[in-house]
Amino acid sequence: MTDFQFGPAWARGGASGATFPAREMPARPAARERRFSRESADGGERRSERRPFNRDNRGRDQRDYRERREGRDNRDGRRQGDRGPREMRPVRELPEPTAGLRVELRPVDSVLTVFSSEVHKQKRAVSLLEMAKVVMGAKERFDLVFMKQEGGPELIHSKKGDGACWIEKEESVAYLWQSPWFDELYEAVDETVEAPKGVFSAIAKCGFSGQLIGPVNWHGYQSAVMALHRSKFSNMPFEKYRSRIVIEKGDEVVAAWLEQATKKTVWKPKREGAAETVLADEKAVEKDFCDFHFDEVYEVVDKVFVNGATPRRLLAPGLGAHLAILSDKTRKFPQMLIPNLCHGMARHHMPIYKWSGGHYTGPSRPKCIPEGTVLADRMMAIASWVKENSGQTVDKLLASLSGVAVPGEDADAEAKEQAAAAHDPYVADMIWLMEQGFILVMNDNTVWNPKNDAARDQQQKEKPASSKKKKQGSRKTSAQSKEAKAAEPKAEQAAEEEAPVQAEATADEQVVEVSEPEAEDEPAPVAQEAEVPAEQPVEPAEVEVSSSDEESKG
Repeated sequence: MTDFQFGPAWARGGASGATFPAREMPARPAARERRFSRESADGGERRSERRPFNRDNRGRDQRDYRERREGRDNRDGRRQGDRGPREMRPVRELPEPTAGLRVELRPVDSVLTVFSSEVHKQKRAVSLLEMAKVVMGAKERFDLVFMKQEGGPELIHSKKGDGACWIEKEESVAYLWQSPWFDELYEAVDETVEAPKGVFSAIAKCGFSGQLIGPVNWHGYQSAVMALHRSKFSNMPFEKYRSRIVIEKGDEVVAAWLEQATKKTVWKPKREGAAETVLADEKAVEKDFCDFHFDEVYEVVDKVFVNGATPRRLLAPGLGAHLAILSDKTRKFPQMLIPNLCHGMARHHMPIYKWSGGHYTGPSRPKCIPEGTVLADRMMAIASWVKENSGQTVDKLLASLSGVAVPGEDADAEAKEQAAAAHDPYVADMIWLMEQGFILVMNDNTVWNPKNDAARDQQQKEKPASSKKKKQGSRKTSAQSKEAKAAEPKAEQAAEEEAPVQAEATADEQVVEVSEPEAEDEPAPVAQEAEVPAEQPVEPAEVEVSSSDEESKG
């Protein structure tokens, strides 16, 4: 049995066959230079030890793998779990927003009321950014305000409370068929009529609802397509809707349509005095609505509030685009809502202030304790602890000042009563300090010192004093100017009264000076001022004196 061995020839150590000479193994090359090959015993010929390649097996294995991967059944060729073709649904593309409108996103008043009541109840300072995130958390918490600008379109708003708003009158009339108040105005009545006659082999079918429309060679086909589009798919372009109509052939489909065509719907108005009026088709109903009920249902306005939860099918395409774009952008960047939150909270008499780089609201505006203010010992201890440990939690404050730790949820009733008895006085004093704005308690239960330097309050007091001084100085200057203006007419009157006396005195002096021989060389200065203006040169005065001298000499 030693000669009967399995395996390659080189592995048969005890075999009686040919033996192989011993050889030295060369040095092991580097990893990237290795060759994964073996040498045969008779000359080093390379030999592959892989199993032989079979083309038939390769094709079968690949085909089986592909079928297993795709989950197909080999018997019928269908993928396992395949439910057939999917139902075609309308793809809603975002249209262009309507131009000529100013659009704002504002929180609803009910949410602002809840915010203000919670702030007054909890005595907490709340960030307006956190409020904005809460508002944008649900569509019913905000409104879109559409305001007409100069040259913009008018807004047609529904009075029925369904939130519908339109731009064109045709859109508002087409909404009649989908409105919840249609049954309040009209009553539908089914009548039996004769089926259409002709040879019909194919029936058109709505690609969205599956409703049978009629044969393409039927005389009422176009009217039926337009009526179905107007009643159910008015928010979609007509050409796009018509491209989704499919054609089905078969006797069963034709028989189903013929049975449907034998029933016709007419409408009767429910208003007084129109009991005998019968409206045969959709156009007659729309005309009757425009004549008798349009002003009852709609109002034309320049400003309208639309809630964020209003379905887009109740809005004009351009208004729906505004709603989608602005709400998505504000949801990504909630700080855009902070200005309108400030106005809304101010209407609810809530203080708005900026602190630590953000906008906040709370029971009071933050301020530091004025210098010289005397507080109770417990309040002073709370203010001092907050100043030294700003940013810590209220639980640590109560435990540090009262000496009793805040009990956990698993503590017994007696421990909770003892802790409450020790903490209640400090809580009451904290509430008073929060209402005055001397400390800030955030909604995450942390307590902060709003002002780090008490001198700021003193500076704020000095600013009004300096402004008062400036006002007093301005009042004094204004009073002095008024007195100066009042003194001007009095000075003019006094000058007019003194002018004749000065003129007579100057005339006498001039006569005396001229009669004296010594006045020839030096003219009188008073006479020169009376006769010659100050702006004129002195030369005319010398001429006058010389002429007077000649007359005296003559």
